[in-house]
Amino acid sequence: MIKTPATLLIVFSAFIISLVTLGCRTVSEFPAASDKYRLVWNDDPTTSITIAWDQHEKAEPTVMYGTKDKGRKHWKYKFTKPADRILDKYEMKTHFAKLSNLKSDKSYYFVIKDQKGVSERFWFRTAPNRPKAFTFIAGGDTKSEDGPLEAGRASNRLVSKLRPLFVMFNGDFCSGNGTVPDRWHTWLRDWQELTTTEDGRMIPIFPVHGNHENGDHANLNYIFNAPYQESDSAKIYYSLSLGGGFFHIMALNSSVDEGGSQRDWLENDLKRHEHYTFKIAGYHKPFWPHTSRKAENPYQYNQWAHLFYRYHLNISMDGDSHMSKITYPLRPDSSAAGSYMGYVRDDKDGTMFLGEGSWGAFPRANDDDKPWTIKSFEGNQIKWIHVLPSGENLPDRMSIYTVVSCTYDENEKQTLYDAEVESLTEDNMFKIPDNIKLVENGLYGFEIKYPFSLNQVVTKN
Repeated sequence: MIKTPATLLIVFSAFIISLVTLGCRTVSEFPAASDKYRLVWNDDPTTSITIAWDQHEKAEPTVMYGTKDKGRKHWKYKFTKPADRILDKYEMKTHFAKLSNLKSDKSYYFVIKDQKGVSERFWFRTAPNRPKAFTFIAGGDTKSEDGPLEAGRASNRLVSKLRPLFVMFNGDFCSGNGTVPDRWHTWLRDWQELTTTEDGRMIPIFPVHGNHENGDHANLNYIFNAPYQESDSAKIYYSLSLGGGFFHIMALNSSVDEGGSQRDWLENDLKRHEHYTFKIAGYHKPFWPHTSRKAENPYQYNQWAHLFYRYHLNISMDGDSHMSKITYPLRPDSSAAGSYMGYVRDDKDGTMFLGEGSWGAFPRANDDDKPWTIKSFEGNQIKWIHVLPSGENLPDRMSIYTVVSCTYDENEKQTLYDAEVESLTEDNMFKIPDNIKLVENGLYGFEIKYPFSLNQVVTKN
């Protein structure tokens, strides 16, 4: 049979398509020349996310993504995004790709493709733009070697099992001053490998500056593309909102002047978001630590405490002390009867203070409780918080759990608590997992509610 030109064109086109498809599949058989993947919230989390990674070779990497799971078949994803920013720092070629114009409260799947191959398929979920229930995890203070490194890894694995919407990490990512490349490499690999869920869901981080990043005050911009103020990369403090007026979070910086321009920024930010249902602040150094090993911070208290109360900050998260605490709601008032260190209990309008670090760092003694402390704890832990909109005759509310990841005995022998904890799924993210170890909060059991009026004394049989 004599083939017409039209027939030959069809055959040739099919041949070209098969070659392209074969090339795509061949690339997909190999891993990309990149690692240390992480997701960051540094803009509107309802419509955007930043994907960051370390690119090992100049191989034209691109994020391929969409709302349909195509596995590692990169050519089937609807959208592509190259890096917006490339940075040589700490022996990494860090790429930042900001995905924008995303749909809120939606699952997105992605791979990173380069000329060497294709990454694993990961996915994430954007934040809702209306009031909707979610959970998040807060904590801070990890170290780079020995037992504390393993304790931090146990906390990381709990993140993957609890599947929060995001993590607020309150500073001190590595040992030292934040300028040792190998320590960042270890932290970032651990974060990717241990906090990612079994089905590939990556949990975004909302990073906060700690004193162990002070070797270069721009460190969180280098690692996470964190925003800063006044064109000064040392002034890393910023805020984000989600839920359409439901939830507002702030990353403050206790390693630069808490007064001056930061105090002005804080007051303006709180004023602009005063109408939000919940307002949360994260920072590193607490006002009044709950261990005698750490100094008090009266200057920071004087700059921030009254603003927190005036604009109805609900929850304050801190770190640094390598232990755990949770307080009653507090009002700054040095003249009131019963005032202690400038605070009195105010269950109606006060701010609750949670902290103080110990994601992985070796715990310090909880030997400096205050009259307004509900519970302190010596051990490694993270705060797991359920944020719930009103319904079923209940108001907008939060439930706070302190999840234990590691304890030490008198001989400094570790016990890790993550291995047997049940992994939650997308269908049961508010369940208390089997075999989880929680701190019991005195009269109130394992759960502390906000508003505080919802708490009842737990009666034990």
